[in-house]
Amino acid sequence: MRVFICWRGRGRAPEVIAELTTALLQEGHEVHVGKADRAARRFAPELVIARYEPGDFAAAWFARRRRVPLAVFVETAPRRPPPLSDRMTWRTAGRVIAANAGLKAAVAALGVDAESIEIWPAGTVPERFLPSPFAPSRASEPVVLGWFGNAPGSIAAPGLVLSVIGDAVPPVRVADLIAGIDVALFPQASAARMLDCMAAARAIVAPDMPEVRELLAHEQSALLFDPAEDGAVLRAAARLVADPALRARLGEAARGELIRRDLTWRALARRVVVGSGRL
Repeated sequence: MRVFICWRGRGRAPEVIAELTTALLQEGHEVHVGKADRAARRFAPELVIARYEPGDFAAAWFARRRRVPLAVFVETAPRRPPPLSDRMTWRTAGRVIAANAGLKAAVAALGVDAESIEIWPAGTVPERFLPSPFAPSRASEPVVLGWFGNAPGSIAAPGLVLSVIGDAVPPVRVADLIAGIDVALFPQASAARMLDCMAAARAIVAPDMPEVRELLAHEQSALLFDPAEDGAVLRAAARLVADPALRARLGEAARGELIRRDLTWRALARRVVVGSGRL
């Protein structure tokens, strides 16, 4: 299938655009990424994919004019009430992929048929996290905590090392950084990075929020903490630091859940193509 991914930004493409492009190519599809311009028309796509950007109706306009299906990825809350540009997007999209149940409900509240909205949090590439460097967390000191997000205040304790993995780290570098940690700490929800840590069989500490519970279960595949409770993330981390067996059990369970549900970019690429009306 010829797939046109409509993206007219500059600089590094959003992760969903970059990873989905690679996955579609690996699945044997032809892919064109860029603006809805003459080059896109010459490409003659059979499917248009876009990431929801408030006010940007270029993909919807192109799909309507070319009479091809449109699939839209939603990672941020849609505007309410929707402006005319957004209404065109929602009317045109035959398929909407929302990052979580909350976003699905928000899109459905705009009048989009709920049956056309699928929840898919993000994706990962499990092969990036194999083989032995990504074995279950080691028991030897020092224990390395990976902090995903902005740098926290000082965390100092004997036998501990803190590695800060900020939001600006390119996804292609994440695997190397995860290789060096034992415990992944998420002060805020980050589906893509949590999926990477699940693929790497790392013990995860994450906030107890609906979008996190769509991926992880407390005491089964992660430790979830109350984000309103001061120091809760560090208390959960302390449990994992003191218990190598718990780290290994949670990490293996998280990886097993990821593999069972096939939460990969390639699986997402297959779902989008199959569900968009043309094969």
